[in-house]
Amino acid sequence: MRDAPFITQPLSVVLDLVRALAALVVLIGHAVQLGHYDGYYPFSTQFQHNAVIVFFVLSGLVIAASVDRAKASPRPQTLASYAVARAARILPVALPALAISLAVMVLDALILPTAIFGEDAVGVPASEWLYALLFLSESYQTAFAPNPPYWSLCYEVWFYALFAIATFVGGWQRLFWLAALGAIAGPNVLLLFPVWLIGVALARMPIARRVPFWLGIAFVILAVAALFVMPMISRPLYHVIAGFVPWRMGFSMLAITDFLLGLALALGFAGLRRLTLDRGTVLVRIAPAVRYSANMSFSLYLLHWPLLKLLRVLREPENGTVGFGLVLAVILVASAVFATLTEHHTPRFRALLERGFGRRGKENAATAA
Repeated sequence: MRDAPFITQPLSVVLDLVRALAALVVLIGHAVQLGHYDGYYPFSTQFQHNAVIVFFVLSGLVIAASVDRAKASPRPQTLASYAVARAARILPVALPALAISLAVMVLDALILPTAIFGEDAVGVPASEWLYALLFLSESYQTAFAPNPPYWSLCYEVWFYALFAIATFVGGWQRLFWLAALGAIAGPNVLLLFPVWLIGVALARMPIARRVPFWLGIAFVILAVAALFVMPMISRPLYHVIAGFVPWRMGFSMLAITDFLLGLALALGFAGLRRLTLDRGTVLVRIAPAVRYSANMSFSLYLLHWPLLKLLRVLREPENGTVGFGLVLAVILVASAVFATLTEHHTPRFRALLERGFGRRGKENAATAA
């Protein structure tokens, strides 16, 4: 008898909630980092990094589940359809986010005698923008100054590509293209790829669907605890690794503890699956609001940094709790509007890309004939 899929309907609602909360954690952390709040904040900058690791494990889980589900459908997924689906998801959000980042940088450089942000004062070379467009900002250099959160997308795009080759290409061609794409992606991306693969493994391990209720509770507690404890472990390791690694590793410096965190998160998701098995009725009631929040999380993630910069350029930070809440509300509303124009139209963008590729394929076939 075939095992039920890992992602059940109740679990999908909870995973969407986790995704939305992770995006909110990143927003709050970066708002504090950019000076919009000077009150008590108990977390280090690594806490929002841990939220990105949540994204990575979730991404591997969801992508693997989607590919496996398509294998059983009347129209199995191909490399081309997989690429179109990923492009339709990423490009409509990433390209406008880059354009907005550029506009904010130019505005900061022009509106005041001295730019507030250093990268805006000295400018960013055209080559860095090209790297960002090609999702290579983290391959052989680290950080894209106009929009630092963009770093994780530059990892994730290559995770998608490597997974696609491993899944849809066989024989010697698989080895060749894995080596070629791995060389292009670079060592930093490859160091965090196992974290993403934890999500893939979770989707495909039957034992993850057979967690007892009591153990599910323990797994969830472990995962939550790991989010808070891991920064204490990673800091000493970070300094040790930085002393002998000959290249700039960026966030891949945390690969060891990120992998451990990824394992803890996977256990937590397995625990959540068990805990939500009999909670479908309750979760269905909150599903619409949760889905809406999750379906703007990608937009929020890529847009919040330039918008936070823009607010710093246009006004003095109030730093109080009320002012900080207003800043967060403005970013959330702007991201929701942005998502309505971009992220929520993924099926339409996908259809356009499919028609474009289909037309090109017919033209190539006619030329060959």
